[in-house]
Amino acid sequence: MKTKMTAIFATLMIALMAVGFAYAHWSDVIKINGTVQMGELIFGFTTCGPCGDGKMVDGKIVTPEPKDVGKVECKLSVPETSVHLEVPKTVYKLMTITITSGYPEYVAICPFTLDNGGSIPLDVTLYCVPVTPVDTLTWRWEGTPPVLVGFIDVDGDGVRDPDEPAVINIWFDPMFFGQIDPCQSKLGKIYIHIKEPAEECHTYAFEISIKAEQWN
Repeated sequence: MKTKMTAIFATLMIALMAVGFAYAHWSDVIKINGTVQMGELIFGFTTCGPCGDGKMVDGKIVTPEPKDVGKVECKLSVPETSVHLEVPKTVYKLMTITITSGYPEYVAICPFTLDNGGSIPLDVTLYCVPVTPVDTLTWRWEGTPPVLVGFIDVDGDGVRDPDEPAVINIWFDPMFFGQIDPCQSKLGKIYIHIKEPAEECHTYAFEISIKAEQWN
């Protein structure tokens, strides 16, 4: 009898479920809403100069004698302003250095700041020059610490041979690599040394790109 009643009850429940009946129960629902505001990476300069100069004598930079002839100036352009900072910061993407009345062994010195104008840390990772020469010189990094050498590439192979003289040497002090936090900066200097093979009444040009990536 008990088995029969159990079977009847099971059959009844199946029938009730088929017509949409269910036991009454309480329920509730909660949700998660989210927004993701992305940061921004803005890298540039905020200051350059005042520039100084000197003359290379026996591997040391000294004050030119008897007259200070060469002149060097730097300026910043191509501004970019942050949009996520509470107090917006403007950095500049291009620093232009102009040397006039240069001469062999003249050295130009320009201080500058590398700045993080964004909202996330960044890493300075690379200093590079274009693969295609921008004028009559070929440029490549040589030595440790690295010096950017502009030389006359006689055979066009991109390698400086013993008979291919360096015309300009460029280096940084320090050549900064590493992390810069938001709204922070790193001070550096660029040195431009004109060598003996430089030609009179000639204009030389160079371009250096400094790359920064998001900090990980």
